[in-house]
Amino acid sequence: MRCIVEDLATFAATAGTWLRSEPVLHNVLLTLVADRLSGDVPLSGDEWFVRVVDDGATVGAAVCTPPRGPLLGAVPVAAARTLAGYVVRAAPPLAEVHGPVPAVAEFARRYAERAGLTAVPGTAQRIFQLNAVRPPVGVPGHARAAAATDRDPLVAWAAEFAAETTPGAPQVDLSGQVDARLPHGDRIWLWEDAGAPVSMAWLSRPVAGVARVSGVYTPPRQRGRGFASGCVAHASRHALHAGATTCALYTDLANPTSNHIYQSLGYRPVAQVAQWRFPSRPPTR
Repeated sequence: MRCIVEDLATFAATAGTWLRSEPVLHNVLLTLVADRLSGDVPLSGDEWFVRVVDDGATVGAAVCTPPRGPLLGAVPVAAARTLAGYVVRAAPPLAEVHGPVPAVAEFARRYAERAGLTAVPGTAQRIFQLNAVRPPVGVPGHARAAAATDRDPLVAWAAEFAAETTPGAPQVDLSGQVDARLPHGDRIWLWEDAGAPVSMAWLSRPVAGVARVSGVYTPPRQRGRGFASGCVAHASRHALHAGATTCALYTDLANPTSNHIYQSLGYRPVAQVAQWRFPSRPPTR
């Protein structure tokens, strides 16, 4: 079993069949690749795309888009160990890794062992999928697609969302992601009440039949009135009507409210994913 580093186009061609075999589990990986192939997200030059092969067959894949750590596919445990060994030898030191359980836990254990670091569990999430929407009732307001004039408040909300969901993580400028979505007309949805936006939800392009809802955010003063539920339900229904066969989203396992809300809309749990961190050791005195 060995790792092969490939450019974006080659990786999309060689790893694509393996990734599409689990389109919900691999939706983030597939979207990362599709967005960069289309030019919606420009390549920075720091990304790396790695495929794991065994006797010529693809058995795993991982993508790294700094400053975030690598994202693993649902690789076998043996492939996770192979990836960890490769990354120790060939990549700069990692601060984190993400991926499905149990592969990511095995990668973290082996990587920390080989790199002389400590692996610390970080955020734990659950992937949900939906094939038919059960819209909420009694939510005041309505959904609308975000427009160019919404750009500045959307960027501000994106920063607030990141600070709330990934506390302590390096701050990433998300304005580029907002700018990449706005021209499409249906990649950011707003829930509007009394003439003002009160909640947002992002929608990814469908890849392998799966569209992903993300960036769900309601400012604290507007919470508790069902605005996020209405927005997510509308975005999900739009994706299904526009050609997706399945919608997916991720929830924080530490947030029982969001897990309950999404299940009430028709989302059902599929798998667990996790982040592992590799904190730097304090200097020796």
